[in-house]
Amino acid sequence: MTDYDQTIETFVSPLVGANRKATVVACYHAVRNFDYLSDGVRDPQTVIDRRAGSCSGKHIVLRDCLVALGEMASIETVEGDFASCIPDHVTMPDELRIFARDGGIRDFHQFVVWESGSGSCRLDATWPDQLEIFGFSVNRDWQGNGDTRLALQPEHYCGLTDDIQYTKAELIEGLTPVERAQRKAFLEVLSRWLGSLR
Repeated sequence: MTDYDQTIETFVSPLVGANRKATVVACYHAVRNFDYLSDGVRDPQTVIDRRAGSCSGKHIVLRDCLVALGEMASIETVEGDFASCIPDHVTMPDELRIFARDGGIRDFHQFVVWESGSGSCRLDATWPDQLEIFGFSVNRDWQGNGDTRLALQPEHYCGLTDDIQYTKAELIEGLTPVERAQRKAFLEVLSRWLGSLR
């Protein structure tokens, strides 16, 4: 057993509930309530240690938690306009509000596909509860049935993959230099604003 395996085991142990669904729900909400932080770090050990990560980092942790519990879970990557899915809120800095209103930021988003007893469920753990008052879709009410709301409206499905860290880096590298620069600027201002809320 690796150190990371032990970390996952320690993390999920107190979340085990009365039945399979209750345990999955508890794990989902525990990871979902990690802070959102997009700083290029997708290493799951780091994400779980600091209880903060981007969509890719948080979903690697969620997938690994579910797999450790004996569940079938994988990660799907989709492409779309991330900024257009951010709510425009008066408390945001002007630069972020412009990004939210104008959109046009190409990005690649991840979520977990959990094979429940009644079919595949799309689990998006991107936004923690604290962002609900700003209009984010936090999925607070998910209780183990059906899909959650995605943080990005998919325009293209890129498929399932095990090595998300490599896949995400490769997909980002495939953007044009201008798209990469715009994405970086958007994520930096978003992360700064979110950091100011903590």
